Amino acid sequence: MGSLHANRYPFTMIITVKGRGSPSVDVRIQFIEDDKLGDDIEITVRAAERNKRAKKLLAALSNHSNQLTLSQLFQEKYHLNASRIILIMRDGRYVTAKTAEGDYTIKDALARVEELLDPAWFVRISQSEIINLKYLKKWDFVGGGIIKVKMEHDIVSYASRRYAKKIHEMFLKRRAKR
Repeated sequence: MGSLHANRYPFTMIITVKGRGSPSVDVRIQFIEDDKLGDDIEITVRAAERNKRAKKLLAALSNHSNQLTLSQLFQEKYHLNASRIILIMRDGRYVTAKTAEGDYTIKDALARVEELLDPAWFVRISQSEIINLKYLKKWDFVGGGIIKVKMEHDIVSYASRRYAKKIHEMFLKRRAKR
């Protein structure tokens, strides 16, 4: 039977968070080792009320959990770590994932591969290509609504006009966050 080891591994951290236009709030993070959970991790959010800050934290935790699940599903299905992928492209009947270590063939449709990727990082730039924004070095407009996308490891791609407006807005949004 499992047991709690709070005394054996005490870990409590108090962080003071200053909200925009609102008073600061203390967030307490506590780690408790519990053998009953096995490989699972349990997160409990406790607050006086389900206010805006609590909802924002719950949304962030949910989003992160979904991203981890998608990444794990991708690795299980294709035996490839999604975070190492620079570019994914349709290559005839198959899909090729380009990484720093080399190219990998995925015997599946690009749309099905895209479903398992984290949309916060993987962006479709044409009907046949998806890029990982973690590896984006530079982007330029080259005329006619076409965007030239330079990735790490000297990979160059072009975004089609159909996707250019969406990509431009997303690039500007990411730049503003920095």
